[in-house]
Amino acid sequence: MKSAGKRRRLFTSSESIANPISPSLDADLESNLRLLSILEASTIPSSRSHDKDKTPPRQEADASINQQLHHALSLHSQVSTSSSAAEREQRAQANEVNTFRKIGAGACGAIFAQEGKSVIVKLAKDPNSNELWNDFQQHRKISRLFNRVYEVEEVRVPKLLGFVPPESTEFWDVEPGLTRAAENICTVPTNALLAERILPLPQSTRHLLIEKYCAPRGKQKALNDPANSDCLVRIYLGSTMGKSGGLFFSLRNLKLHLNQLTELHLDIEELARRMGISLALMHWGARTDARDVEFVLGSSSTRKVALENDLDNIEDNAKAQYVGPSTYHSLDDFFCRQTEMWVLDFNQVRDITLDDAGVALAVEAVKLNDPYFPKPLKESEAEKQAWKAFTVSYLENSTTILEEALKNDKGLGGEILALPRKFVRGIVELERERMSRREGANE
Repeated sequence: MKSAGKRRRLFTSSESIANPISPSLDADLESNLRLLSILEASTIPSSRSHDKDKTPPRQEADASINQQLHHALSLHSQVSTSSSAAEREQRAQANEVNTFRKIGAGACGAIFAQEGKSVIVKLAKDPNSNELWNDFQQHRKISRLFNRVYEVEEVRVPKLLGFVPPESTEFWDVEPGLTRAAENICTVPTNALLAERILPLPQSTRHLLIEKYCAPRGKQKALNDPANSDCLVRIYLGSTMGKSGGLFFSLRNLKLHLNQLTELHLDIEELARRMGISLALMHWGARTDARDVEFVLGSSSTRKVALENDLDNIEDNAKAQYVGPSTYHSLDDFFCRQTEMWVLDFNQVRDITLDDAGVALAVEAVKLNDPYFPKPLKESEAEKQAWKAFTVSYLENSTTILEEALKNDKGLGGEILALPRKFVRGIVELERERMSRREGANE
C-alpha cells in the first residue's frame, strides 16, 4: 500500500461514529452476525460523566488519589516532574552521554534504554533466532501505517530506527556502553532492534499508583525499588478482575483492569475506540493477526524531533540484514510529559490473508493474548459500553481500510468487506464457548 499525499481519515472520535450502524452494515447484520442485539440500538451513553452514584462513597484521601490519578492517566494530559530520574536524563542529553541500562525483558530479548535519549535497544537472547527480525519487519509495516500513511494521532507506535544482525560487529565497537549493560544478560554480538522509547509515567504518577494499589506493608519498598521507575500501565479492557494490596507489586507493566479504570473515571469508551482503530489497521491495513501485541499507557516528551529511516525499500520477505540505525536527533524535555496510549511488541505477529483463514488466525490471536480487548455478552454497563465502542470503531475503520484496498487492487473481490464482521462473530462465539465451559464446570 503506497503512501498517499494527503492524510487518509479514519474514525476515532465519538462524533465520527455517532450513527454506529451504516446502511450497508445494517442490511446484513442479522444474517451474517446477529450483531444488532450485541451492539444495541441505542447511542453510546457517555462514560465521561463523573456521576458520583457510580461509585460508593469513599474517604476524602482516597477520593483525592482517584482524582489525581484520573488526571495523570487521562489521554494527552501533561504532567511536570522534577524527579532525580528526569534530571539524570536531562543531564545525559546535555552532555551527550552514551550509556545504557536495562529497563525490561521479554520472551525473546532484553530491553535497554539509552540515557538522555528516547531510544531503546532490544537485544535477542538467542543470536540464532529470527524472532527479533520478525519483530522488526512487523513493526516496520505497522509503524508505517500509523505514523505515515494514516497519520494516526490517537494511538502511538514507537518509531523504528534500525536493525543490527550479529555479524555487524562494527556496531558493537562503537557502543561499548551497551556491551557493558548487556553483560551477563545477553551474549553479544546478537540481533539488535533500535526504536523510539516509550517514556515511563512520571514520578508523581508512580507514587500515586503505589499509594493506590500497593499493600501498606510494601509501599516503602516499592518507592525505593529503582525498577519501578520504568512504569508503563497495561490497559485490560477485557477483564474486571483488578485487585490491589497483593503480596507482589511492581510498576513495570502494571495491569489496570476495566473495574479499576472505571473507578478512576477514565474515558473507557475512548480507550476502546482507539483499540478498535488499532486492530482494524493491524488486521486489514498491515494484514497481520496482531498476535501478542500490548496496549499501554506511557508518556512522551512534549518536545521531540525524531528521524526515521526510509524503510520502504525493504521487502516483507527479506532475510535479516543491517538497517540503519538512523541518527536520532532529540530535543526531549524530560521534565514535562504527556500521557499517551501506545501499542507495541510485535515479535509474535504473523501475516494473514484476506480470507476466512486470515480471520481464523486473527480470532486465535485474541484468544491467546492478554485481556486488552473488550469482551462481548457481559452484564455490567461498563463492559457493554466498552464492547460497543470497540466493535463500532473496529467495523467502521475496517470498512474504510478495505474499501481503499479494493480501489488500489483490482484483483481483490468485494467479499473481503465481510471479513471484519466475521472476525467480530468469531470473538462472540469464542466468548460463548468460554461461558459454556464455565457453566459446565459449575454444574
